[in-house]
Amino acid sequence: MLPSHYRSSGGTDADAAASRRAGALLEARKKYGNKNNPQPLGLILLTASCCLVLLFQLWLSGSSSSGRTNGTLADGVTPSQRRVLAAARRGAGAHLGAASRNEARQFPAPHLRNLVLVACHSVYTGLDFTNSEEKSSWFLLDYQKVPGQTHSFVEHIQLGVREAAADPDSLLLFSGGKTRKDAGPRAEGEGYWLVAEAAKWYGNPQVRDRAFTEDKARDSFENLLFGLCRFYELTGRYPEFIVVVGYDFKQRRFLDLHRAALRLPVEAFRYEGTPALNSAAVQGEEATAAAFEADPYGCHGQLAAKRAQRDPFAAGGYNGDRCPDMAELLTYCGPKVFDGPLPWDGTI
Repeated sequence: MLPSHYRSSGGTDADAAASRRAGALLEARKKYGNKNNPQPLGLILLTASCCLVLLFQLWLSGSSSSGRTNGTLADGVTPSQRRVLAAARRGAGAHLGAASRNEARQFPAPHLRNLVLVACHSVYTGLDFTNSEEKSSWFLLDYQKVPGQTHSFVEHIQLGVREAAADPDSLLLFSGGKTRKDAGPRAEGEGYWLVAEAAKWYGNPQVRDRAFTEDKARDSFENLLFGLCRFYELTGRYPEFIVVVGYDFKQRRFLDLHRAALRLPVEAFRYEGTPALNSAAVQGEEATAAAFEADPYGCHGQLAAKRAQRDPFAAGGYNGDRCPDMAELLTYCGPKVFDGPLPWDGTI
């Protein structure tokens, strides 16, 4: 009797899979190429990758049909063979897969190329968004109940609008989640957007169509991480240049720690800050920066506890369905810098 992985026609499951991939390749060639439309480089690379997959499948079927040896899995494939095959499949599907994803999705702002990211610091709880300077309009923590605190929030909004107005290719993103239970299920980012709306965009109404929110970030790292994912959702690409707006004392955290953890090029990153309002915030920054140095992705200890505390409505974070090329990064928790593929540094 023939082994179970052989078909009655004499072919193996691997042969059948190879035939299906060949058929898919031919269909792709019919769809994207004709004599008046030369094959693009991506399809040429796809063709080469598929050929490698087919050759590997033939070798795999031959080696598996000779019988299992020690170290093989249940289907007769060794772990090393499976890793090589997985890599080949990823390479074969990368170009066509990305094109298919983008073709199926609708991006509200596909023409924008740069990101202006305002890291939010409070939830707006007032009903009148023209009263943005009033303390009663914001949910303030004890250390934030100092003169000028609410004005600093407005200042960040204004600075973000000015930065976006100066760059017509930029997308303005107010980033901050539903972080305070007593404030209700209101996102920080949404409140900042509504304040700008009430102020008629501070004399820059053209920015309105390029202004959006990110409503899940629970700390500064997620401001930047989720901001990148949100930018992709809105544009179908990742930013060529990033400007972050926040407080002066957080510049090192964003520029040297978060940017480095995400492997964003320093030449394409700028931080714009406003002065700190009290010494307690500056003193607390030293401890927070030290925690991110030891735990760059904020997955453990006090950083993880702070995220949990700032998610009272269980909104959670982002996943790979929203920005597929960031799927591995979004779940990464290692102490070392992520070394997998990333869309903004040429490894995808």
